[in-house]
Amino acid sequence: MRKWTWLGRLLAGTLALSLLAGCSGGGAPTEQAASAAREQVTVAFWSDQLTERYGQYLRDSFPEVEFEFYVITNSTDFYRFKAEHGDLPDILTVRRFSLNDVAPWRDELIDLSGTGLANTFHQSYLRSYTYSDGTVNWLPACAEVDGLLVNRALMEEHHIPIPSTRQEFMEACAALKALGIRPFRSNFNADYTCMEILQGLSIAQLSTQEGREWRQRYESGQTDQLSEAVWLPVFEELEAFLSYAGVVPADLEGDTAAVFDAYRQREVAVIRGTSAEASRYGAEGISVMIPYCGETEEDGWYLTYPAFQVAASVRAEERPERQALILEILTAMLGQEGLRCIATGENMIAYNRGVELALSSVLCELPPYADRNRLYIRLASSDMFSVSRQVVQGMITGEYPDARSAFDAFNAAMQAPAGAEAPAVHLDTGYSYAFRPDGGSAAASAVLNSLREELDAELLIGQSVNVAGSVAAGDYTEAELHYLTMGESIDLLHCEMTGEQLYRYVELLLAADGRQGAVINDSTLYVSSGFEMEIRRTEDGYALERLTAGGQPLDLAQTYSVTVLGNERMLQSELLAGAGVTAFGREERAYKQIIVDRLLAGRPLAAPTDYITLR
Repeated sequence: MRKWTWLGRLLAGTLALSLLAGCSGGGAPTEQAASAAREQVTVAFWSDQLTERYGQYLRDSFPEVEFEFYVITNSTDFYRFKAEHGDLPDILTVRRFSLNDVAPWRDELIDLSGTGLANTFHQSYLRSYTYSDGTVNWLPACAEVDGLLVNRALMEEHHIPIPSTRQEFMEACAALKALGIRPFRSNFNADYTCMEILQGLSIAQLSTQEGREWRQRYESGQTDQLSEAVWLPVFEELEAFLSYAGVVPADLEGDTAAVFDAYRQREVAVIRGTSAEASRYGAEGISVMIPYCGETEEDGWYLTYPAFQVAASVRAEERPERQALILEILTAMLGQEGLRCIATGENMIAYNRGVELALSSVLCELPPYADRNRLYIRLASSDMFSVSRQVVQGMITGEYPDARSAFDAFNAAMQAPAGAEAPAVHLDTGYSYAFRPDGGSAAASAVLNSLREELDAELLIGQSVNVAGSVAAGDYTEAELHYLTMGESIDLLHCEMTGEQLYRYVELLLAADGRQGAVINDSTLYVSSGFEMEIRRTEDGYALERLTAGGQPLDLAQTYSVTVLGNERMLQSELLAGAGVTAFGREERAYKQIIVDRLLAGRPLAAPTDYITLR
């Protein structure tokens, strides 16, 4: 296994002092400094919500580093694909995660087990990231907490105590049923709901010595079978819960919004929810968040899931100085200021010592459980998501009428051989994502040029991070084609603009700050298709010089059909209005699927163009 050497750790401490010194001072870099060679570090974010705040934090903390950011599909399979093509980023982040899913290619990652950074984590949490041989490749950022949201106002109105044990919860459910009020409801149509309720109700069982040993064997790839001693009681607990909580087949219909609406309307007393949701509803005096109840008040547990897990590619070991730099970046990402920059939710908790994150009053029940380490990190392998949905839904519909049949069905599904997906498309040409001042990103240009062709738009503009890194030449399965673009959905807005309005719109894009779509460095600049941009660096960021089409100045008076990529609600409607555009339509087809369908139909990616000149 690859481990950090004592020299790397010593260099990390030395480098930390130089980095702190380098953070002082301000102003734009000089022409000479800008052109000087800087250390290149690629960071893949699982969500574009991390780019504008977290990416900016890294940029400001390490001014001597040239960061390359892009946004991925939130799946460890994305990184498996990148590893197979020798193209892992230097720093990896992902939300849906388990050691089991990444075990086959863990030798592509640095072992962090001997570092001071790993030692800052509480051992009860670090255990969930440790293979049976002691290797630690991944570490968790701060986490959302998952538990039960109780409509306190409703309970108080009917003089029903907030439960703190399983027996009290059962009694509360019976009292609510007698009043004609649904005790509990959740969106069981979602795989994460099925998985989290199954695990949340049974953390005490999963946290026994036998449960911890089973999880480590499973995560290390040493078993694909549930332990009967550990897991049969889990299904027995769920069977009882579905009965006394009043879960019905109709709960497989609808969505999360309908659940929360019923909760706010006092039609249901308890729902499964997260700390961010508890804060949102607690601000209205509605909620209190309680743990999944155990036999006694001391036996309650909260389920947690990190905002993301982070790891580093073995490329960091190319040089001792680079190794120390990557460790320093990871330390900053998981430190106090770094965790405060994560924009995925409110009321988050840290797994490592020395970090304190504020909690609102709605989570007043949480601190004692955190102090006793009663926070369980969910087991979130791909199998756990999909099989939990299949089996829990089957228990609700009666397909699996008891705990034994559900346990047997879960085991059978876990052991079913995964069918190998045949290649669907061969790409003859690969393109680098790396940004060039005299042309831009070839990969981003190829994808967005293809999108413009498919949409039959005259002009198109979108952020480079909407493309998930370099495009590799070779065979792709249909699933792997989805890895060419960012994983989250993004709006495609069609409108008509004059050249003058487009000029103003690009100016506004470059000036947007602190939110989705913000430009924080060269790798996050926008990509134009059908026209070119000349941009210069300024002390504050970037400024537009001129727009051209085919090398000629864009006609400011002419009207063009334009497609823009971006979240309408978060950014685009405001910027379009600022440019004088108030009428636009939304494309019904998904951006990602448009690219996939093009390639499946045998149309290759369009050739990239030199769309930008950066001075």
